[in-house]
Amino acid sequence: MKARSSHRGASCARPFFASLLVWLIASGLALVAASATSRAVSLLDLFAGATVTADDKLFDGWTLINLQTTNGGRADPGGIDVTPLVDDPLDPGIRFSSPSGALGTPFGHTGPSSVSLVFSFNVQTTNQLPLIKDNSLLLSDFVFDSGPQAFIQVTEEIFDVTGARIGQKLTIAHPGDSPGSGDPDHFDQAVFSPQQLVHVVKRIEIQGPGDNDGAFLAEFEQRFSQVPEPCSLALLALGVGALAGYGRMRSSKATSQFHIIHPQVVK
Repeated sequence: MKARSSHRGASCARPFFASLLVWLIASGLALVAASATSRAVSLLDLFAGATVTADDKLFDGWTLINLQTTNGGRADPGGIDVTPLVDDPLDPGIRFSSPSGALGTPFGHTGPSSVSLVFSFNVQTTNQLPLIKDNSLLLSDFVFDSGPQAFIQVTEEIFDVTGARIGQKLTIAHPGDSPGSGDPDHFDQAVFSPQQLVHVVKRIEIQGPGDNDGAFLAEFEQRFSQVPEPCSLALLALGVGALAGYGRMRSSKATSQFHIIHPQVVK
């Protein structure tokens, strides 16, 4: 009788596990779809009103604050692409890339050359929940052909909806540095209390102070990680609990099937 009872319990559990499996597959397909639809948008288009969405983060309100170049320096918003980063649902972000050398000082010039680009944008959750808890910045690719005084620097200030500054970051690269080397100067992070919306002011400064000091920023990225949503935590706990319960059920069934009944000896 015990074996039959366990069998009935397993049968009742199958619809639940089937539903759980369907949910997991649907979630995976949604992530694949999001990755497939990720596309680059030029910084120029963003200044004209375009937006970028990375998972549940909306990047909008892009505003050009200042753009100055001297002696051949180049900062072309039309050649700078912004691409959503959706490889981690809890740490989405954006990547800035300028593969055509649209951002830097030329390799051939006489006297100082420089670039200064300042712009701002908003980052907010699409579900209006206060989930954004930190912001990271990484210089991931750059090129130098210069003397030791040249540099590439990207700084940021982060503000909440009231205009109060809640964080700031500074990253810098020098001649002789290698992209992807793990140099701490290439990475910075700001941690703050969970926010629904943050305002970011970004400053890019590139200096080639000597003759022929060439320095180009090819790529940098930033992410806005978040606390997990309550529903996500509940689903995770439900899934773990269900799998544990299913394991106990199978163990109980196996024990009942192989239970040996010893006949009583009548004296």
